[in-house]
Amino acid sequence: MGVDFIRRAAKTLKKSWDKSRVELGTADLFTREPSPLARTAPFEVAQNTTVCAGDLVTVETEGTALVARQSLTEVARTKDPPSELYRAVKDSCGLAKGEIRQVHNLAGVAEIALC
Repeated sequence: MGVDFIRRAAKTLKKSWDKSRVELGTADLFTREPSPLARTAPFEVAQNTTVCAGDLVTVETEGTALVARQSLTEVARTKDPPSELYRAVKDSCGLAKGEIRQVHNLAGVAEIALC
């Protein structure tokens, strides 16, 4: 009788471990995962504007374009942003914080990443 009980209990113990493993793998409100989404895009720098790598900007939606601003001045714009980047800004009430990663002066392009 004791051996039968142990064999029956061992199966349920293993099942409960499996259930707990599934619960650990299920995402919830506090689960943080790295996202493979594009968070950097090239922006065309506005004329008569000087930007440097490391500058912080505010990225806003304007129609289907994204606009980078420092205070109230537009410093860069992209007319055709990656859909993941546009959706990320749109989902955060149309406003996100960004950082200028690289500036290509000859091309008039700055790479801006969302923070």
